[in-house]
Amino acid sequence: MTTTVTETGPFERIVRFQLTEDQIAEAKKGAARRLSNEVKIKGFRPGKAPLPIVESTVGADRVRREAIDDLLNPTLSVVLDEEEIQPALNPELEALDEVEGGGVEVEVKVTLWPTIDLPNYKDRRIEITNPEVTEEDMDRQITRMLEQFATVEEVDRPADNGDFVSIDVEGTRDGEPVDDTKASDLLYEVGSGMFIEGLDDHLVGAAAGDEISLEAPLPEGFGDQAGETVTFSIKVHEVKERVLPALDDDWVDENTEFETVEELTSALRDGLASAKHRAVSREFREKAVETLRDQIEVDLPERLVRAEMDNQLHRFAHRLEENELTLDDYFKASGVTQDAFVADLREQAELSLRNRLLLEAIAVAEDIEVTAEDLGQALRNLAATSDNPTAFLETFRESGQELALASDIVRERALAAILDNATPVDEDGNPVDLSTEVNEVEAEIVEDTVEGEVVTAEIVEEEE
Repeated sequence: MTTTVTETGPFERIVRFQLTEDQIAEAKKGAARRLSNEVKIKGFRPGKAPLPIVESTVGADRVRREAIDDLLNPTLSVVLDEEEIQPALNPELEALDEVEGGGVEVEVKVTLWPTIDLPNYKDRRIEITNPEVTEEDMDRQITRMLEQFATVEEVDRPADNGDFVSIDVEGTRDGEPVDDTKASDLLYEVGSGMFIEGLDDHLVGAAAGDEISLEAPLPEGFGDQAGETVTFSIKVHEVKERVLPALDDDWVDENTEFETVEELTSALRDGLASAKHRAVSREFREKAVETLRDQIEVDLPERLVRAEMDNQLHRFAHRLEENELTLDDYFKASGVTQDAFVADLREQAELSLRNRLLLEAIAVAEDIEVTAEDLGQALRNLAATSDNPTAFLETFRESGQELALASDIVRERALAAILDNATPVDEDGNPVDLSTEVNEVEAEIVEDTVEGEVVTAEIVEEEE
């Protein structure tokens, strides 16, 4: 078989090969049998009509097209094996041209999985936040807790950030009231950044009896009017400050599950320490990957990026569907434009692909393999979370996802190799012990990767 391979990019090839007229003629027999099963031909049982009769019934051109379609995938698989080409995605059919003297020439575009120069991932020091619980941390934690029980008291002074003010508000445009902008005796926290853009700047220093006027856009929640500039008139009635309860044993005993301040602060410190260690452990994992990923220089094939964008969009739409929402609902509620959404989708897709490239390259460097026992154990672990483990295993195997699961395990172990070869340190360069937290948290892929693996190549018509 005559085959030509043309490089059209670092990770893209154009493959051309021919289907001979003899191959097509032989394939017509199978195509005719299938078509005679689908089309009722008078005088013949399904699948038994001879080729000439089928051609006269459905047309010789259709039989020939069906025969060529039947030949494409198996022939392409042979060609790719012979040329040692492994597609990252299903090849695209670029052209199908008749050859003078018989047969057709097939042209397909093949996208390859990119290769990278693996950065040095061993003996690295990763600077992270010090997980030690400071007195400032404790003070903030205690203050947040006490604020839940705070009261407000009127004060005779100008308002400051953190105070509350009782205000009347009304919005007008060209002197006419704007619907739904009028509110009376609204209690507003100064410095919260809520409601009206720029309002906090005008309220700081304002006292009871002051009147304020400012132009600002209508906030989200005003539908089609959101963003339109209106004039807001605000009258301040009262200034109130937040008063926290006194932290003593009596208050603790009355309002918490503890009896003394010492017991409460000890529990808060332990909880804060655990939370900080979990957060710092995540930070270590993310930075360990990020600092390597940033060293990768590779031009990702556009088709690969688009395929990952489609995967991510599908997953996002599925989550919306579970909540009975649509993308239009999301755009309206979030204020995100379609262009910004697509740009973020592309950024996340490229990030995901680069993560996968890094992790799979490390898996090769570390000779990481997944045995049948590893895969079986992973499947049993997944099935154990199901209401019907037996049915779960049957469905999983029927769906052919074992290869994808094996790839996930490989990448998880590659991530573990990155962490094993890096030392977390604080800003002063002192090692930070995260062993307990790292062991408690199952190794995870930092970003989702392209779903599915290419097992056999299938020709897909190029999208218009």
